[in-house]
Amino acid sequence: MNITMTQWEGFRNLKPRRQEWTEGLHLLLGPNGSGKTNILEALHVMTGWGALRGERVPDLRDWRGSERGTFLTGRFTGEEDLEIHVGIGPRIVMKKGDRAIRASHLRPLVPSLIFLPGDLSMIEGSPSVRRRLLDRLCALLFPVYAQRLHEYGRALRQRNASLKYGKNMTATARVMAPLAEWIWACRLAAADLIGNGLAETGSLLPEGVSVALKRGSLGLEDLHDDFWESLKASEKEEKGSGVCAVGPHRDDLEIRCGERDVARCFSRGYRRRIAVALLLSSGRAVERKMRKKPVLLLDEVTAELDHEGRERLICALLETGWQVFATTAEACTPDWPGMTWNVCNGNVSGS
Repeated sequence: MNITMTQWEGFRNLKPRRQEWTEGLHLLLGPNGSGKTNILEALHVMTGWGALRGERVPDLRDWRGSERGTFLTGRFTGEEDLEIHVGIGPRIVMKKGDRAIRASHLRPLVPSLIFLPGDLSMIEGSPSVRRRLLDRLCALLFPVYAQRLHEYGRALRQRNASLKYGKNMTATARVMAPLAEWIWACRLAAADLIGNGLAETGSLLPEGVSVALKRGSLGLEDLHDDFWESLKASEKEEKGSGVCAVGPHRDDLEIRCGERDVARCFSRGYRRRIAVALLLSSGRAVERKMRKKPVLLLDEVTAELDHEGRERLICALLETGWQVFATTAEACTPDWPGMTWNVCNGNVSGS
């Protein structure tokens, strides 16, 4: 898919504007605080996702106020043509044409993937960061995934409360079991697709890097047996800690080079390249499974990359054939093979 037109009004610090976009690579260039990330966030919202910073929906609106309110419009072409309208008030309301549409139904229509500066910690950070990569991809590949994950989280909180107060935990386990099995099946499929896509990232990725899902369980082949047997095995640990020790909330995505953890054997620049390669591999998974080209949103993606790393990244982006929106506070290369846009005080202009 490609974004061919966007229009925004009353969104963060962005000045009201109708903007036409072409296929290929787009570089948003400007100083910190100019509005570059806000443009990515507007694209992120109109493709079915929420605020980037985990803020409340009303915080997306321009704090100075807008007489008409906060609105986004996006026109998309490619595998299908559609126009999306977004109104932002106490909550986000989306329409496809003139009919309301849920975010879970919109995301598969206009698949987008985002890379934020904090995603570097995907390599050396906590398992929750790597689970977020899997959850983003699964939310695209399996439309009801986000809902099932929410239901699992609610059951998990109930189980932790039961552990805390010494209540019977059989009921919560029965609710969690089918949800855990389903989430594990989705994550295993997503991890396999990411692994397959790594071979297509070209020279961006060091040789020998692999990924695999490490489940928060004993790792038995049968997912049903795995949940119940792991629960039995962790009964003493759970009672001692007061928290559930088994389930998708304990999963991790292992990223290795041979037998070694990549966080321990590569420099910071190489770790950033590996993180970007995982995002590109997720895009390959979307393209292969959904038969649609994703839109990539990359915030400060060239930071901490040397000249060679930047050149390899740009080559990898070109090879995908996808539409890419990347931000940077400095010119990342003298040979950017696409459109360059200057962003200043919420205004966008071509260069």
